[in-house]
Amino acid sequence: MHQQHDSASQPLDGFTTMVYYWVSLYRRLSPTWGRKSLIRLIAGLVTGLLNLTLCVAAIAAEAPLNLCTGGPEGNYFAAGRAMAAHANPRYLKITVVETAGSMDNMQRMERRECGAAIVQSDAFLVYQSRHSGKPVEITRNRFLYAEYAQLVCRRDANINTIGDLLKNSAKHKMLVGAPGSGSAMTWHAFTLLDGRYGALPSEDIGGKDAIRSILDAQAQCLFFVSGLGSEFARTLDQRGKDLRLVPITETVLRTAEFGATTLYETRDIPKGYYPNLEVGVPGSGIATLTVGATLVIDRHWSDRYPNGPSALLGAVTGATPSIDQRALSGLKN
Repeated sequence: MHQQHDSASQPLDGFTTMVYYWVSLYRRLSPTWGRKSLIRLIAGLVTGLLNLTLCVAAIAAEAPLNLCTGGPEGNYFAAGRAMAAHANPRYLKITVVETAGSMDNMQRMERRECGAAIVQSDAFLVYQSRHSGKPVEITRNRFLYAEYAQLVCRRDANINTIGDLLKNSAKHKMLVGAPGSGSAMTWHAFTLLDGRYGALPSEDIGGKDAIRSILDAQAQCLFFVSGLGSEFARTLDQRGKDLRLVPITETVLRTAEFGATTLYETRDIPKGYYPNLEVGVPGSGIATLTVGATLVIDRHWSDRYPNGPSALLGAVTGATPSIDQRALSGLKN
């Protein structure tokens, strides 16, 4: 049976061959060259070759990566675990880091605690603009899937449209996601794009605390950004018979740009996906804005592990079916 060899062993095989070559060269040249001069020449060449071999071996070695994601119940964390499961252990070892979300991820990358992260594209762009003097240096990025901006309000607040929400802004308290989360960052972007959103009283609360608060009528609306398959969105629908989805279709948000990049796209949340939250919402779908969930890779990590980015993108390719299945489950093609 033909025996296959690891690519990592090839530099050592080449080194052995070269040693035999220098020994034979020494035997041929020793009668005409001075013995000491020849030995010094060969020793220098062999030392250089050994250093080259060690460098090649280092490049081929396993690259450790801290991958910043999100909360344990969200799609980012699940996507990170899928990538870790598909990483080639010879070249990449991924440690999935639980975080507060996109803004937290950007801050951790700036501190070089993570070599890569999953972030919302608008959060990435806003963070870079805020830190233009010292932006996070990215070598590569990869779009993963679209996330949906979802606005849920109490039915007894009589908010059926964004216009209803903005008309009586002082009466409507918003919960916009945990501090540092992508949801909070997107809401902040909304307030920058349209000052009327900034007039709404808001609080940075997300997760189970946000669900509890809105069910207890401590707030009128809850805003979050996630894939349609997130556990948070499903939990909200299961417990939300007194809640309803509100479309987000304002022109100023739909057409917003950052530089030459359009921040959001309009898509429909299909009817039938949220049995409780969609009751009473007209039409075949609930129109809202979407933003890209994006993998970004830090330049410093890439420089230290030159083969790391390729290995990571290979893991992303392997994980894509499971990422899509979770993030896009329920969508009707």
